[in-house]
Amino acid sequence: MAAPEKITRIDSLFAELFKKRQWDKRLALHEVFRNWPQVVGSEIAERTEPQVIRGTVLWIAVSDSVWMQQLHLQKQALLEQINANVRGSEKISDIRFQIDAALGEEKMVAAPQKPAASPQPVDPEEQKSFERLTAAIGDGELRTRLLALWRKAHR
Repeated sequence: MAAPEKITRIDSLFAELFKKRQWDKRLALHEVFRNWPQVVGSEIAERTEPQVIRGTVLWIAVSDSVWMQQLHLQKQALLEQINANVRGSEKISDIRFQIDAALGEEKMVAAPQKPAASPQPVDPEEQKSFERLTAAIGDGELRTRLLALWRKAHR
């Protein structure tokens, strides 16, 4: 009967596999996905989302072309910010942007408007005073429209 083989712990197998395939370096690069708002700031994070890392190039989805242009102008500073937050020796070498219009839509949806306040009654004395001011206008239709406008403004 053959002797049983040595039992290897699974965590040591994973550690060996990670080291052999250099996944530990790749995993360090992907920390940017977990910490995105802290890495780039809340304003940029609301309009962007890291999508994938191909090699050492980070692809970022951007909500619209205006933000894409702005981030392209800040690309070097953004790259430095990102790499400052990456542990390990391997760093992001470049950033590419692509538009994803679905980003930020929930933020751009208008908040429900407050119900209009019930109109307040117009003070009859103020209205009579306004009518005396407009009495000198010869055009009756113009006087009527001015009065309607005045009432609307004073509600």
